[in-house]
Amino acid sequence: MKLATYIPQGQVRPRVGVLCVHDGVEYLADARNAYALALRHVDHDPCADEIAAARVPADMMGLLAAGTVALQAVRHGLEFAEGALRPGQRPQALIEQGVLQHRSAVKLLAPIPRPGKIVAIGANYHDHIREGRDSGALGGLPSYPPAFLKMSSAVVGPDEPIVYPSFGSELDYEVEFSMVIGKHCRDVRAKDWLEYVAGFTIVNDLSMRDVILEEKGTGIVFAGKNFATACPMGPFIVTKDEIKAPDNLEVKLRVNGEQRQRDRTSSMIHTCAAILSYWSRLGLEPGDVVTTGTPGGGAGFGRKFPERLLKPGDVVEAEVEGIGILRNPVISQEAS
Repeated sequence: MKLATYIPQGQVRPRVGVLCVHDGVEYLADARNAYALALRHVDHDPCADEIAAARVPADMMGLLAAGTVALQAVRHGLEFAEGALRPGQRPQALIEQGVLQHRSAVKLLAPIPRPGKIVAIGANYHDHIREGRDSGALGGLPSYPPAFLKMSSAVVGPDEPIVYPSFGSELDYEVEFSMVIGKHCRDVRAKDWLEYVAGFTIVNDLSMRDVILEEKGTGIVFAGKNFATACPMGPFIVTKDEIKAPDNLEVKLRVNGEQRQRDRTSSMIHTCAAILSYWSRLGLEPGDVVTTGTPGGGAGFGRKFPERLLKPGDVVEAEVEGIGILRNPVISQEAS
């Protein structure tokens, strides 16, 4: 399933939805409403609405915390909606019942608008490491997957603007395949890592390179990674059953249609299993996001490829095989 957080047309409160494709057209199926409809028509349950409200939480953090039972309910609703659709037939009845809306008619938010924490892995692709060393920003690296935290307040969703911060002058992009935690865990064995993952999403780990270089002297990088809008995320959480080979996916990024980054997760130095096992020592919770690092192809801290630095007017598209495209325009502070 491709899970989303969205705002239905004409409403203001976010809902949990799941992507539904019919005759080549994308719709968002409302997770709770679809499950209630399935209970009424398949299970003939007179308390369908009450049961749906109890089993399918209203927000993504609640859904992930509710675990397998909630995800099974969402799947049951999606399968009913898909089964009710006939080739060549408009899904008008489901639209009128509040089960489906055209994707183009809704506003997609980040799938987890405010994650508990974002553990961001750095220096996990050889080409990116080489770029960092060429600029003097990276030296020796530890044997474990190094990481830093990104604040949840930096998260924005698909098509939301990246607002060029008022400080710094070297805005760079980093497409990252990312894990979404589905269970409380601590000290996870590498071989068991997938048991604790609900699904996967895309993070664009935006970075102010000049600010980061200034911060490096203290050993604490923070502002250069955590300005407002520094963490575009989405467009979906794809459940783990749909990602058959997480360690061999194509990862790429384009700016204004020009390809800047392209690699495969098979190039990662530390695998998903190693990353999750190591950082679970802190304790991870449902709704936490753990990234896996970015390939080469960035601006190289503005020293090697200054022409690649982002500027207002640019459009960034981060893409991961099987998940989709995370698109965001860059705007100035004045335009925000």
